[in-house]
Amino acid sequence: MLAKWLSGGLEHDEVLSRVIPHFLAQCPVCRERHLEILDLQKEVRHWNEEIVVTEGRLAPEQWAHLAECPYEEQLRRIEEDESLHTWGLCQLLLKKSRELSFDNPAEAVNLANLAVKIAGRLGEAYDPNWVLDLRARAFAYLGNARRILGELRSAEDAFQNAEKCIARSRSGDTHTRAEVLDLKSSLRRAQRRLEEALKLVNRALMLYRETQDAQGIGKTLLKRAKILEETGDLIKAIDFLVQNSQEIGSEPRLFAYARYNLLGCLTLAGRHEEAEQLLPEVRALFEKTAQPLDLVRLRWAEGLIALGLGRLGPAEAAFREVQQEFLAREMGYDAALVSLDLARLYAQEGCKDELKRLAAELMPVFEARDVHREALVSLLLFQRACEEERVTVELVQQISDHLRRERRGDGGGGERLV
Repeated sequence: MLAKWLSGGLEHDEVLSRVIPHFLAQCPVCRERHLEILDLQKEVRHWNEEIVVTEGRLAPEQWAHLAECPYEEQLRRIEEDESLHTWGLCQLLLKKSRELSFDNPAEAVNLANLAVKIAGRLGEAYDPNWVLDLRARAFAYLGNARRILGELRSAEDAFQNAEKCIARSRSGDTHTRAEVLDLKSSLRRAQRRLEEALKLVNRALMLYRETQDAQGIGKTLLKRAKILEETGDLIKAIDFLVQNSQEIGSEPRLFAYARYNLLGCLTLAGRHEEAEQLLPEVRALFEKTAQPLDLVRLRWAEGLIALGLGRLGPAEAAFREVQQEFLAREMGYDAALVSLDLARLYAQEGCKDELKRLAAELMPVFEARDVHREALVSLLLFQRACEEERVTVELVQQISDHLRRERRGDGGGGERLV
């Protein structure tokens, strides 16, 4: 075999199956480099090690130069500079788009659109079926970012393009198909087409299980539970989260979100004692894995549980704290929703003066922030009801439910914990 290899007579598959294992068994440096290549391969998502190493390492430098330019200049360079038409740069842009999708959806749209442009210009050096898969993912990421931004029609167009690419591809890449279905299910949720969303999630889950993708499995299980919650079947959602906690639990952050979502379902179902018992576990999980905004949402959940248990002082303190956090982050919908929870507390206690003060201090703030017209109309109705002293718990709940529906219909951008 050695003579055959030295003379160039070994096929590539034979080198991989017979020569490489020998090197890895005998040489610690080779083992270390091999692990680096495997990590890079996951990042670049390509089977060819040469492309992985060369383009994967070059892409951050290419992006660093592009990032200094305005978006229009980035588009021009990508259209004109063939050296930027690489798999590695396209993949890096998709990764960055996904990372920014919640914190900066407008920038995520731009990054995904750049990736779409590159994927459409990849040359003959790349397998055409793999290119179609990459284009499908680029369109799906673009659609997802548009969905979070609230641009549901253009998001639909992007997913239609993604599906056309998949239909033409003969790669058999199960993971790409699962990812597109997974992301499209989020669009269907935002459109309130919940039955379709559930079917898409189930198909994605089946494909993720085929590829043994633990993170994909965990995410789709969480989405399935969230859809059940949004259909109003809280008992089924709670049972589903309890029964599937072990499968979700293979990924620590997803497990933390699963327990948080269970906490939310228990609270919505009025099972506040059970929710309170779960709080210490969720708090401990979040301290290890959560983002700062997740901790704000957990504090909100603490307020809702306290309100449900009749502990009005702690509930009011939590709502005020969370309200200020959302206002500071310019998260208008969420600030409005937690303000309505505070109003529900005041209405429950018949605190008419506090309700009037709350309405008076909130309206100028929300008029100057990113709250859509429908939300402002709801808040104006709330303000008028406060002035006329006819606010009830039921009215506040109706306005709150309406706002939640509006936010989901606008893309659901505020919901990270799903």
